[in-house]
Amino acid sequence: IAAAEAARAAEEAARLAAEEEKASIIRETEMILVEGGLFTMGCTNEQGADCNDDERPHQNVRLNGFFIGKYPVTQRLWVKVMGNNPSRSSGSDLPVESVSWNDAQAFIEKLNSITDKKYRLPTEAEWEYAARGGAKSQRYRHSGGNDLNRVAWFNGNSEQNTQPVGRKQPNELGIHDMNGNVWEWVQDWKGDYDRSSLLNDPKGPANGTLRIYRGCSWQNIVSFCRISRRGGSPPEYRSPDLGLRLVLDR
Repeated sequence: IAAAEAARAAEEAARLAAEEEKASIIRETEMILVEGGLFTMGCTNEQGADCNDDERPHQNVRLNGFFIGKYPVTQRLWVKVMGNNPSRSSGSDLPVESVSWNDAQAFIEKLNSITDKKYRLPTEAEWEYAARGGAKSQRYRHSGGNDLNRVAWFNGNSEQNTQPVGRKQPNELGIHDMNGNVWEWVQDWKGDYDRSSLLNDPKGPANGTLRIYRGCSWQNIVSFCRISRRGGSPPEYRSPDLGLRLVLDR
């Protein structure tokens, strides 16, 4: 009887520990609600003369509401889920980096298994809408303001390294680091924009060779750190200035 009771106590302790770890991981994701709405995506007036051809023509988009991470995924969260740290620069509050799009998918799959939730990467349209401040947008050039020093880590202030998340001024929705610190993978394949009609929750092309990342990083110049700037690489590509941010459907 004593042995059976000890076994049950051990099982209960393990269950409680697993539940606490699950709750800890969910808390670490810290999501912010983005109300749905209409916006213009791409090279809008405040993006200026630095726009690239792949930001044109701007397109009109309608999105449903969603939750997005207040911060990029940190090394603390990655280690809790994956048990390793691929980053070049080590620090619990630093954004995880040196992860490919494929690595991001493996992380999300394991995260969802642990938490029983359905986290994912944002679509490119969701990322840009959130970076612009959603329905509260003040039409800034950078996410959170027009003074890049106040809102982002870039090559002019980063000391050539990632920096702890959340140290710069957030945007209109309270989201940090959407420009600067690390580029962030999104779900979409890279494709051309379409001005022909209003797009509802666009998901990008069905296939392609490059996956999109957005936001600019600690090593980029000012002109790279505009909200509409696009980057893209093969899904297996890794770089010490490339991480991710999570989304949950509302």
